[in-house]
Amino acid sequence: MSSTNWALSAPWIWVPHYLEEDNQPGRYFLFRKTFQWSGTARSDQECLVHVSADSRYRLFVNGRSVSFGPCKSHPGKWYYETVDIRPHLVAGANVISARVLRYSSIVAGSSSIVSSPLPGFMLYSTNEDVPISSDVSWRCREQRSVQIVPHAEWNFLLGPPFMANNERVEEDPVLRGWQDAGYDDSAWESAVVQSNAVKMMPIVSHWQLSPRPIPSLPEIPCGFDGVAKSSGAVPAEDWQALVSSGQPVVIPAGESATVDLSVEELMTAFINLSFSGGLGTRITVLYAECYEKDLGVDTAPFPMPRTKANRADVSGRLYGPRDYYTVTAGQETHSFEPFWFRCFRYVQIEITTIDQPLTLNRISLRETSYPLEIKTKIHAGDELTKIWDISLHTLKNCRHETFEDCPFYEQNQFASDSRLQMLFNYQLSPDDRLARKTMEEFHASRTADGLIIAQYPTGLPLKQIPQFSLYFILMVHDHMRYFGDQTLVRRYLGTVDSILNYFDQRLDSRGLVGQFEPNTWPFVDWVKEWFVPGQIFKSCMPPAYHADSAGAATINSLLYAMTLLHAADLCTFSGRTDTANEYRARADSLRRAVNQHCIGQRDGLYTDGPGVEQYSQHAQIFAILSETVTGAEAASLMRRCVEQPSSLPQCSYAMKFYVFRAAEKAGVYAEVFHRLLEPWRAMMAENLTTWAEDDVNARSDCHGWSACPVNELVTQVFGVTPGLAGAPRIRIEPRRELVERAEGWLWTPAGEVKVSWGTDGPVEVEAKAWVTVEVVAGGRTDVVELEPGKVVRV
Repeated sequence: MSSTNWALSAPWIWVPHYLEEDNQPGRYFLFRKTFQWSGTARSDQECLVHVSADSRYRLFVNGRSVSFGPCKSHPGKWYYETVDIRPHLVAGANVISARVLRYSSIVAGSSSIVSSPLPGFMLYSTNEDVPISSDVSWRCREQRSVQIVPHAEWNFLLGPPFMANNERVEEDPVLRGWQDAGYDDSAWESAVVQSNAVKMMPIVSHWQLSPRPIPSLPEIPCGFDGVAKSSGAVPAEDWQALVSSGQPVVIPAGESATVDLSVEELMTAFINLSFSGGLGTRITVLYAECYEKDLGVDTAPFPMPRTKANRADVSGRLYGPRDYYTVTAGQETHSFEPFWFRCFRYVQIEITTIDQPLTLNRISLRETSYPLEIKTKIHAGDELTKIWDISLHTLKNCRHETFEDCPFYEQNQFASDSRLQMLFNYQLSPDDRLARKTMEEFHASRTADGLIIAQYPTGLPLKQIPQFSLYFILMVHDHMRYFGDQTLVRRYLGTVDSILNYFDQRLDSRGLVGQFEPNTWPFVDWVKEWFVPGQIFKSCMPPAYHADSAGAATINSLLYAMTLLHAADLCTFSGRTDTANEYRARADSLRRAVNQHCIGQRDGLYTDGPGVEQYSQHAQIFAILSETVTGAEAASLMRRCVEQPSSLPQCSYAMKFYVFRAAEKAGVYAEVFHRLLEPWRAMMAENLTTWAEDDVNARSDCHGWSACPVNELVTQVFGVTPGLAGAPRIRIEPRRELVERAEGWLWTPAGEVKVSWGTDGPVEVEAKAWVTVEVVAGGRTDVVELEPGKVVRV
């Protein structure tokens, strides 16, 4: 098989006699191949293998983990990783092995991991001296001792089982040492070739292989920081000695012990427990974001109202998903490590021994997230700097192989969330690889009606959210502003057009965006006044949307109008001036319709729908952003939105970014900035280490869309924004009135600049390389050619 066509005929294998109709969301399978290696190759000579699986794998060489994948993607593009196994080979006998998690293609499994109709594992060796490509010489078996906790056993108090990755394990002594070269696999079966090919039929493989487009995620060793509380047979000081100095803990026979371990900041990490002895011992590991008010129940068949307060207070109760492990191997040293990483700030370990004591030798962690190289570093006083640091930590935990809404509950990539996370990343780093991957995935998700799928990639057919397609257009616009890549913009213009055409077809006789298809979820925001008890899919949108007298939500027309203006910019940038003019004309028509039908009797506020006296902050904000109201009227409207919060349903954290943007557009940003920061001050007062999803319910403590202070500090406080799309110029317009002293190095596509000022002195600007800077300060604008190391004071 030549190196040029290996991907077209990649040797996929699987276990024989496989049936998927077993009503399990996922199952584990083991593959291994022993081989001899002479050890005569040069130490710098590579031995590359390409590897992939359906659905996920972890690859080992001589028992050492060397790759985890394949990178999340969609059915039209199946990724593989390329690994150099040369550093892990030894002269003589070697073994390469893989553990594969196969999510069912017919039973609901992970909502963010795709499975094709055909399971498979693939490894291709590029080195003829190491003939280990997957074929029938590989040995394989199902690992029946590990089960994904089925949906019937899920604790629905936590909400839906989106991730389906918690495990129930009964250790199998037969598999001890299965990753070692000397392990006897004679009882295993020979693998069978997997293919959907039919003789003389032009059928292509389910797996259209493509190299991984982003870096592998690091797994950085770390540990717990302390003991929050403990009970049972082991005193707290013994647990602390285990955490701080690695002193083993012994749980006597016939006893129980429980410990709650903590880390200083919420993290995403792989967890590993190493122990010996303890035949029959049962271990339960619970993962939680924080302690909560005790609801009086451990589990429930439905979500229950939950209460969170001080996240550093350990007086409440931990609620979260669990893994289960039963020891069956007697005195030998063994370990438990779930296949997928976990998200937590607190981990509760409950151990119950039977006839033998169990020695817990070690509890270790390996933190993992996308390795973004952050160039922007700022200090803007104690409060703003702390807000900055928590914002970065929030983004870090919501960034892995995709952008994630929350790492704890879902790990889904939504278009609305991702648009903001991508934008914030552009203000931190030149690395846009994950952003490019995200845009490509949403582009590939296009449906027959012209929309993109609201959350993608997805392993489940979930409800569509029509408005989220508009955020795809905004994310393309953001990339244009920062990177000026005309080829990328042109690639996605067809999707932009189809999305806008969908909304144009939804216009009613009034010229407003009407209702969407009945089976969709027209989600706008988490707003307590909009909740319909027991009917989540009729919640999260203005009640006017369902009102017979209205039959439309004003915000949908305003969001569409605002997006048309962004789409017009994309078309102008790409030379499509006629289409740009068309989109601006469509926006004009929408704005006229809104001003005709959606201004109420309450002091000129925009109503939530035509003909109803219902109001929210949302309609006012997007009236400003869509330029439906401008000038002094926009400024007055914005002030009322902020100064009278109790009289209007408020935008949640998800929409606070757009509240800031409306304040900027209306020219009142400096007036309202510190007032708009109150939600983040409140979260800091409750000792969150990441920003919560919203203030409506006590769900996720880490949500990427809440990290908008990154944008505010970079583009408003320091005032650093890119120039015109594709132009090698930086615009700097700091708002000194917001903070007395500030200093920071800020990355932009045109170069890195240092911006600083003191209490009384001028604004100082410095660059690391030659760059053109447009500085706006003190009522004047100066265009300066900065040379490296030169400081300009304005």
